[in-house]
Amino acid sequence: MRVKRESRALYSTVVVTAFGYAAQVLSLFAIPFFLGTVGTEDYGLMVTVMAFMGYLNFADAGLSWGSMILIAQAAGRDSRGDIAHIVRHSAVLAFCSGFLVLSVVGGLLMCASEGWRLPMFTGHPKVDLMVAIAGVQLFATLQFGIVYNLFQGLQEGYWTGLYAGIARLLGLGGGVLAAWLTREVAWVMAVQAVAVFLGGIAAVVHAWIRHPWAFVPGDWMDWAQYRAQFQIGLKNFMIQIGRTLGATAPTLGISAIVGPAAVPFYTLPLTLLGLFFMPINSWNANMQGAYGEAWTAGDLDWVRSAFRGSLMRALIFGGLGLALFFALGSDFVQLWTHGRIDIEPAMAISVSLVVTVGAFLAAGQYLLTSMNRHGVASAAELVNGVLALILVVVLVKWFGAWAAGVGVMAAALMTSGWVIHRDIIRQLGAGCFPAPVAVGKTIVAMVAGGVVAWVVHGVTKGGGLIYSLLSAAIAGVCVFIAAALLQKLVPVGDALNLVRQLGRRVGAILPTTRWNQSQ
Repeated sequence: MRVKRESRALYSTVVVTAFGYAAQVLSLFAIPFFLGTVGTEDYGLMVTVMAFMGYLNFADAGLSWGSMILIAQAAGRDSRGDIAHIVRHSAVLAFCSGFLVLSVVGGLLMCASEGWRLPMFTGHPKVDLMVAIAGVQLFATLQFGIVYNLFQGLQEGYWTGLYAGIARLLGLGGGVLAAWLTREVAWVMAVQAVAVFLGGIAAVVHAWIRHPWAFVPGDWMDWAQYRAQFQIGLKNFMIQIGRTLGATAPTLGISAIVGPAAVPFYTLPLTLLGLFFMPINSWNANMQGAYGEAWTAGDLDWVRSAFRGSLMRALIFGGLGLALFFALGSDFVQLWTHGRIDIEPAMAISVSLVVTVGAFLAAGQYLLTSMNRHGVASAAELVNGVLALILVVVLVKWFGAWAAGVGVMAAALMTSGWVIHRDIIRQLGAGCFPAPVAVGKTIVAMVAGGVVAWVVHGVTKGGGLIYSLLSAAIAGVCVFIAAALLQKLVPVGDALNLVRQLGRRVGAILPTTRWNQSQ
């Protein structure tokens, strides 16, 4: 059972990461195309609108996340009836959340018609249509979240990754076509919203066929069930608010203070570094169901060792990403955007702080959430988000856009960082975190890989930038892996065993149509 939990999570991570990387490869062409067709300012406005939608996502109030945890715990009890009961009630709550989103969007548009707009949108009347489109997309996302949460709770996150990934690819490809045909950013957003809808419909049909027992008619007026979802949702809601505030603070702060045209100078390097952290974040998200099921079954030793292993993977993947990012990131972004955007060293440090701190905080939050032991951590994350918003605005105003990441990191260290560390030890005891010597070894490997990549890049520039970047990246990766193996950072035997389990899982999952077969 222990191996099955990790093999399911690994399978889901592979699917999500594969689609994520496919989308990023498409973005290599899409983003510079957007910058050249709709313009840097309009692209920055689109990013700002999508960041603002994170605030409207508060209408969910953490309920979808809470329903996923309840489904995972019911799966640990092997209770299909409870899962169907949860799904029915979460559908009602999702519709209410979506209705609230549309109501707020309507209010914002009415205010805009009177000339009252938020500071980051002042002087940009075209943003009204963009907000309306984003609001409809968010409404659809909340409704389809019921099915995605069902897959996640049953440790079948690979289906969520499949349909969400297909929607993302369709949205990017269709957005490029819309930008080419219309030169209007609103059409780009409209096509992306349609892609989200199509991906969601496909997921609903699949879930209905695969797990028909989860959609059987029944009581949907159980107030005790609503209270249970609200109780867990409230804790998740505080995390959601904090995360949203922290994640959107740099984008909104830069847009409001420096201007929308400066936003891509932050978001593009953030996207680039996020490539390396994508498997980390996907793995930790997909492990929620496994943690929740194991916690409910009383298998605390597995939870402890699995979480420690997850953090080690985060160290290794993150270390490799940071090594290549600092060595090659600036030239890559200039090549990527045809010279329109570059990365200053200060901005590179800022972005690395945001991505790294966010990944490790999320890992701890996913663990505590899966065990429904995250009340204090939720409050700390809420304070973290508010403090991050304040610090980012102040620091960006004083020092410029590059200081946004410093504000995010400072807020996290003063709030969520130490609270999550303390609560995990309180719940699981010692041995949940990698030893300091492992952190030191990872830093050694990171420095070695980064220095070699930088040197090779400098030596091979005469052969062309693409050739130089590719050669330097290969050299850096090889040196990093060699350093990790020599220091015994990577347990090769465990990794090979997990891959074998993944192969068996792939072979077994495709023909299954019933939940008990997938278990």
